[in-house]
Amino acid sequence: MSKSQRTKGATYEREIVTTLKDVLGIDAKRNLSQTRDSGGDILLDNYLIECKRRASISVYAWMKQAEESCDIKQKPIVVCRADSKESLVIMKLSDF
Repeated sequence: MSKSQRTKGATYEREIVTTLKDVLGIDAKRNLSQTRDSGGDILLDNYLIECKRRASISVYAWMKQAEESCDIKQKPIVVCRADSKESLVIMKLSDF
């Protein structure tokens, strides 16, 4: 992964944390140890959020990555945005 791709991803993660805090009133923080320890991009009490900002969307692969990063009590969520599009939240219907 190139430096520009990592920067784009980190910027998107910060954008999502800001939205969660300022718009939804959710105390959210980025998981800064994710590259070393694996795990999702944003950790909430019972949810793990995987953030993806790409030119094209690959929902099921991203959900699998989020599921594999969850611990036993967490539910996976994918927040994604294709270039020039609005962000989407994706989760399993059974977790909704």
